[in-house]
Amino acid sequence: MRVMLLDDEGLALMQIQRMLEGYRELTVVGAFQDPGQAIDQAAALQPDVVFLDIHMPEISGFQAAEMLQEICPDADIVFITGYDKYALKAFDLNAVDYLLKPLQQARLEKTVTRLLRRAVTHVPKESPADGMTSIHCFQSIRFKRIGMAPEVPKWRTAKAQELFAFLLHHRGKVVRKGTLMELLWPELDEKKAITQLYTAIYQIRQCLNKMGIDVTIRNSSIQEGYVLDASLVLVDTEEWERAIERIESSSQTDHRELDQILALYEGDYLQDHGYVWAENERERLRRIWLHHARELAGKYAAVESMQAVAIDLYERIQHVDPYDVEDGLVLLRLYDLSGQSEKLNKAYVRLSTLYTEELGVEMPATIVTWFQEWKEKMATSDE
Repeated sequence: MRVMLLDDEGLALMQIQRMLEGYRELTVVGAFQDPGQAIDQAAALQPDVVFLDIHMPEISGFQAAEMLQEICPDADIVFITGYDKYALKAFDLNAVDYLLKPLQQARLEKTVTRLLRRAVTHVPKESPADGMTSIHCFQSIRFKRIGMAPEVPKWRTAKAQELFAFLLHHRGKVVRKGTLMELLWPELDEKKAITQLYTAIYQIRQCLNKMGIDVTIRNSSIQEGYVLDASLVLVDTEEWERAIERIESSSQTDHRELDQILALYEGDYLQDHGYVWAENERERLRRIWLHHARELAGKYAAVESMQAVAIDLYERIQHVDPYDVEDGLVLLRLYDLSGQSEKLNKAYVRLSTLYTEELGVEMPATIVTWFQEWKEKMATSDE
């Protein structure tokens, strides 16, 4: 097992190196006092485990761990410090263990045993060759491989989930750390917020690595931010919009293909998460869907044999945009044409509740007038 050490105190560094040399299963491949040098060498050394001090003057152990996770995503982390107040934070970072200075051989023995046990039982992540990964953003964030059901990621915290969603939303672009701290931890001072940010980034990388998702988050030291690279996976909203654009550019619209594309709209963008910052994109995609759905539903409604399909599509439209008067009126008319009086009455009651109770306004006159005329027609036909 390849081991890298990082501690700005020279004596502490020599002590841990000497103690670890007693284990034949371990090989110390690098010992550093300078965090920058350790991070620069990590890619070449590819350690299986990193022992690092938390309290360093230029860069904290938490920040170093977050950077090392980017370079060596499979490396285990063991934190070392003289301050036990950091214990919970260390385990928040999925650290394998946490050692207090001065180091005790008996306590180190337990850590080494744990590391060796993990090495034996470690199961490699799935190969990307098992199927192209896609990320679903309609309704909620899920990861999916070909031939497998979508899987909800097991984020450590809600903040980690939102941080991933925000970076994915801005994929391919640098997102400044200050922006992220203000979005997610506005109540904390800068020092505490940056620690929370490093912790969340570390947790996201652990989650992605564990699930075998080929998405990377890179540090942009020049602009003090992060860039999420999702170029090796499919994002359902992107693919859906490309499919819509292909239909729009075609000289002849394939109604069946358009219907299939519209069916892929499982719910609004990040609907279940309700992030305020996603509302503009949520509304934009919703409008695209409504435009094409209404156009297709209108064509179906004009063909008597397709009216049942038109009803189904208008019901979906009403679910996405329940306040549109014209949609509601068309649906009532279709129920009438197809002889579905019970559904018609229920739809009218639902519209009445929507306008009078939820919106606090009167029912649109066009709908009220049409419904009254329909009731009179039905009463006359029963006589």
